[in-house]
Amino acid sequence: MMKLLTTIFITLTLVLCSCKKANDTPTPFSDEFNGTSLNPLWNWAFKPGGWDIGQTRQGWISFNDDIKGNIFCTDESSRLFQTLDNDEDFDVSTRMYCEWGNNASDIAGIIVKFPDNDDWILIKLWMHGDNTGRLEFQTKCDDIISPVPGYSSYDGTSDIYLRIKKTGDNYTGYFKTQDNSNWTTIGTTQGNTSIPIQVGLFAGVDEGTGSLLVQFDYFKVL
Repeated sequence: MMKLLTTIFITLTLVLCSCKKANDTPTPFSDEFNGTSLNPLWNWAFKPGGWDIGQTRQGWISFNDDIKGNIFCTDESSRLFQTLDNDEDFDVSTRMYCEWGNNASDIAGIIVKFPDNDDWILIKLWMHGDNTGRLEFQTKCDDIISPVPGYSSYDGTSDIYLRIKKTGDNYTGYFKTQDNSNWTTIGTTQGNTSIPIQVGLFAGVDEGTGSLLVQFDYFKVL
């Protein structure tokens, strides 16, 4: 009898430990996009027809074909996201590279979305057919800051770092153009209080049928 009870106790302990270990991955979590496969904790909304990890560019995730639409009053973008089931503070960033000029309007950036209320906060690179691009700090249907002062592109390419920090119900956006430079504060806005929260990356072809290349080096929890 004692041997049986000991065996049951050990078995239950192993089960509980394995369950805890399976759920130990924090959200949000950092991803360097190494290798060739996507971490299964990521989810897609409107997955692009063409995307890869490490094939187009080693150590980067690339959106490169059949990228979906815009996000402003509705969200039709190709979006890669993690789901947070708590209201804890976070600080996330990415490095993004884009090549454009084949469509009237393209978009890409970093986003916090509140799916139960169909609301969001994002930093968007808005790219145009004349090869110009500008940054925008937006909520649903609202340009909080557009264009963001201190950044513009004129050659159809952009290599930029984007960041959103949550402190309570406040969300602050940042950008920079060099890895070793200081972050430039874009602004702060108040977010929705609903749970869950989705954090991640997005891209879209707003107007046109031409090609667009959007690449992310990492998604990092600071």
